[in-house]
Amino acid sequence: MNLLVGEAFSPWTIKARWALDRCGVAYAYREYTPGLSEPWLRWKLGRWRQPVSVPVMLTPGRALLGSWEIAQYAGQQAGEECLGAFDQIQPWDQISEHGLAAARTRVVRAVLADDRTLDEAVPFLPAGARFLLRPVARNVAGRLDRKYAALAFADAHRDALLAVRSALAQSGTGFVLDRFSYADISLSVLLEAVVPQSGPAVLGPAHRACWHHAALAAEFADLLEWRAGLQRDYGP
Repeated sequence: MNLLVGEAFSPWTIKARWALDRCGVAYAYREYTPGLSEPWLRWKLGRWRQPVSVPVMLTPGRALLGSWEIAQYAGQQAGEECLGAFDQIQPWDQISEHGLAAARTRVVRAVLADDRTLDEAVPFLPAGARFLLRPVARNVAGRLDRKYAALAFADAHRDALLAVRSALAQSGTGFVLDRFSYADISLSVLLEAVVPQSGPAVLGPAHRACWHHAALAAEFADLLEWRAGLQRDYGP
């Protein structure tokens, strides 16, 4: 059985799950907790020094690293009609990756700046005792910031959203390309860092506030409606 390891709130995990579900690929899911789950994942991957990140899918034959590899695998299993031609999709996925990298750094730094959010990251303790592990939560968030900060470029998130709007206007199909494809999945998750859709069981109120971007939500209300339509008609 395939095992997908991810973080339920993560746009990258959302990309992977949507692709797998759309293509009807069976898998079990395991939630990843930064810091706590890392030794187990390193052991499963045999990666003791190299960086590790999720989503990862462990298949009977190999490990698929990242949402792009997982989506390609899903497309191979179901045929090109499911997710489209990946050579055409790749430039759009790169735009998504650049935008998400900038969004991730913004969110992580918002978490670091807010003690309530750090406390919310350790839900396994009673609310009144969570401050005891606040230094641990801050250390984990700080490591994430240092790990990914070099990938973030100013305005890359907004620029990516502008590129989506332009592509939709040019295609005139309601999709980035001529029909629904993984490009739409990959680009729509940029909006998770505008108005997150994960429910309260996944994102607590403090974390939701860090992911929410009021100015972008107002500017890109049209794209929020586009995402809602995609999920209604093509979602899992």
